[in-house]
Parts: sequence; C-alpha cells; structure tokens
Amino acid sequence: MKRLLTFALLSFVMGHAAQAAVIYSGLQNLAIPTTFDGVYVNLDNASTSSSAITGWDINPFFGGAGLANSAAFQPARTGTGSTDPVVNFSAGDLISGGLFYASGFGGSGDPASHLGTGTGQFAVGQEGYLGFRFTTDASAGPYYGWMRVIFTNNSAGGLIEDWSYDNTGAPISIPASAAPEPGRGLLLLCAGIVVCLRRRRMPAGGETAGLRVTPSRNF
Repeated sequence: MKRLLTFALLSFVMGHAAQAAVIYSGLQNLAIPTTFDGVYVNLDNASTSSSAITGWDINPFFGGAGLANSAAFQPARTGTGSTDPVVNFSAGDLISGGLFYASGFGGSGDPASHLGTGTGQFAVGQEGYLGFRFTTDASAGPYYGWMRVIFTNNSAGGLIEDWSYDNTGAPISIPASAAPEPGRGLLLLCAGIVVCLRRRRMPAGGETAGLRVTPSRNF
C-alpha cells in the first residue's frame, strides 16, 4: 500500500510538472558578438546561429548595443512602439501583461538608447533583466518571462546568461538568484513523498526505531 501511494504521488508530481511549470534554460552564457550579425537565439530549443534561423526570437548585436526581435518575442519597452527602448528590470519585479509591448518585428531604435545609468536602462557591462512576452514555435502562449543579460556598447563581454518563462501564461517574478524556484505546491508534494518514504510502521508492543513507548499508568 505504501509503495502504491508513493508511486501515485510521484506520478502526480511528474504530471503536474509536465503540464504546468516554470521553464528554465539552464546557464547558457551565450556570447553577443561585436558584429552587425550578432547572435540569433531560439528560446524553444536554445539553438543559436550567427545568421537568421527558423524560429529565432531575439537577435542582440554589437555586444548588446543593438537588439532585434521576432514577432513571437516581444521585450517589455517604455511604450508600445516597436523601437521604443527596452526596459531593464530588477529582482522581484513582475513580468506580466500589464507592461508595454509592441507587435511584429522590432528593434532597439536609436542605437544604444537602452544603455545608460538612468532608471530602466542597462548599465554597460553589468547584469540586467529583460522582461518579455513569448509565443512558442508551436504557437502556444503568450507566456511571460525574463532573460538575464550583460550588454556592452559594442565591446567584448556581452552575454545572454539564461532565461525563464511560465508555461501557464501566468505572470512571473524575476528571482533574487539566477535559477527560478519551484512552486510552493510542488514543494509540498515533494515533502509529502519524503514523509511517506521515511515513515516506519510501529511494530507490536509500541516500539519504534530507537524509541520505546511506555504505556501510561493510572494511579
């Protein structure tokens, strides 16, 4: 019975994780070349190329001073124009449908307008978070996510470090650490499995492993 319950819990957890999950890319550290071609990235399968590939989503170039995006990948901007500056977010910020997104193919507009030390800008050579709305190659979505990046002004050191999105379409918070944390419900289920595996049936006589239970006496 115990094994059956454990198997059922494991099946439920795995099924739940497959149907609704925060998808995390794992650490990628994709270099952003200081060329006009830059790097093309497909978020579905993390494939990259120095030229346009099927299903590409984002194309940073000149170390991140330039940005291009496909219609399926919309970075959060200061407005709804396709060349309005892309916004830099911080840990704890919520990426959702309440932000400004453009439609269709887009770019960074005025070169390097998203770089700087002002509010919402990406400081050159420092980590920042790009928020986005994303539709998969299979037209699933839209989903909301974040991408951790380092942008430079056409110099070495530009990186796409990693990204994450929620495949339920729910808003997603930018984490304090790089890797996203599992949902509370999933953690509780996992904790339940651990309890089931560690419990020991109390033998006759009231003994447990290493502990003897003495019946109380009435005086």
